Order: sequence, then structure tokens, then C-alpha cells
Amino acid sequence: MAHAAGVRLAYGELPAPVHSWVDRALGSSVVSAVTQQGGFSPGVAARLVTTTGRRAFVKAVGSSLNPDTPALFRNEIAAMQGLAARSLPSVPFLYDVYDDGDWVGLLMEDIDGYLPPHPWHPQDASRVLDALTELTAALQPSPWPEAPVAAVRSEAYLSRWDRVIADGLGVPEWAAGREQEFAELARAGRAALAEGDTLVHWDLRADNILLTERRVVFVDWAHAATGASWTDTVILHADMRGSIELPALPDDAGITGLIAAIAGGQWWGSHQAPPVGLPTVRAWQRESALLHFDWLRERLGC
Repeated sequence: MAHAAGVRLAYGELPAPVHSWVDRALGSSVVSAVTQQGGFSPGVAARLVTTTGRRAFVKAVGSSLNPDTPALFRNEIAAMQGLAARSLPSVPFLYDVYDDGDWVGLLMEDIDGYLPPHPWHPQDASRVLDALTELTAALQPSPWPEAPVAAVRSEAYLSRWDRVIADGLGVPEWAAGREQEFAELARAGRAALAEGDTLVHWDLRADNILLTERRVVFVDWAHAATGASWTDTVILHADMRGSIELPALPDDAGITGLIAAIAGGQWWGSHQAPPVGLPTVRAWQRESALLHFDWLRERLGC
């Protein structure tokens, strides 16, 4: 899987009240802002330096850029505030937040790291998988009691095999005629996902990870929710497939069901018109869907 790549707004294009909030929160004016790539959000994502030399990272979005993204940022704010109670080195420190009802922003520590490249390097993958194991243990049970349940919040996405069938969308040749079977698998995956009490990232890809000499940092918690303890491992393995040899995941119906659900969710999504402000997402969804189809075929022994 390649890095997700959206279209970012430049820091200088933010509304004046958002600029004022950043300056107040950091205690001095911003003199440098470098836009960061990765992810699909159409808002600002920039590394900042102030007149005093203080550094920070800001992400901000308004409803005019995409009507759904501010709600995701509000979810991330709540998740970050819950994560702060655990003081985890694998999660960025949150300085301040902004919400005027339209624009929503987060101001966090600036992490001088790099995104794991695609294809994944074995040493990077090993570090990240080890860090994820530690993080998952630290987040069970969830430090955010009010977190949404992934299987409920994403029910429409995880149920898209029904739409694939209703719309008569073609699927890879090996999968043709098995759409109802995959819909049943997806339902089993949702049920297993709903039983978990772990706070999961729910969107774990290389472009949501930063590596430094000493830290593995998981960023962009906009989709955080509660789920099964294996959830993020499944999602991360999908991102790593084709790059390195991965340990086999358990022959668990819930895991296979989640893979089937994601395959259907991404396949149906890839056939829709692009959302406002997210012109690149459909091609990425198709690539993701085909990868999950291949993985599902492997797990089913087809």
C-alpha cells in the first residue's frame, strides 16, 4: 500500500482567529510553517516555529473544506484527552485545542521523525509492530470511557457488502458468486469487533506513524474507537503486506470477518464519486480493496 496523499491547505490560508489562537497558545508569533504530507484531510497539517524558537505541530479544518472532517477532529480531541491520562511515549502530547463551531484545531508537540517508507523496511516494521503490541496492552481497557464503539460507529462502512450486492458491482473473478458469503463473514467480524474493550486507532497506516531514534509515535487519532485487541494489528498488517514477511495472524473468524468487511467497504467506496476536498481517496480505496481481497482469498484457502 502506498502512503495516503490528500491535498493540504497552507497554514497561511487559515482564518485569522485560528492564527491568533495558535500564537496565544504558543506564547509568540509563528514565523515558519511547513506543510506535512500524508493522510487525506483537506485541512492544515504543518510544523511550526515561533519567534522564540518554540516548535509545535498544528492540524485544523473547517466545514467548507469538507463537511465531515471537523467531527473527526472533535473525536480526535476527545481521544487525545483520554490518552493523556496514560502518558504514553507512543502518543503525541496535546498542547491545546480550538473549536469555534466551524473550524476545529489541535496543537501538539512537534515530532522530528519520518514516515515509514513504502515498501516497508524490515527494521521499521519490527519496531512498529513491537510498539503496537505495547500500546494495545496499555489501552485495554480503554482510557476514554465515552469512546464510540468501532463496530457501531462504522457499521455502514463495515456493512457495504450489502451495497455491493444491491448495486451489482463486479468483483475480482475468484470472488464472483461469493458476495453473500462475504457479507456473512463481515457480520461476524462486526460482532467480534463490538465485543472488544480496547481503545483502537482504527486507521493505522504508515502515514499515521512517525519514527524517531527512540520513539515510535502513532498520530492522527481521528477515528479512535473501542474494538477488539487485534483490530489495529489487522489494519497495520494490511499496510505492510507485500513489503515484508509477516507473522501469521490467528485463524480467528472475527479477524477473517474484519478483513472481509474492509474489502467490501473499500470496494464499494472506490466506485463512488470523490467526497468534497478528497480527490485522491477513491484510487487509494481501490488499491486497498484489492489487497484485502487477496488477503481474504489466502485466509479462505481459495
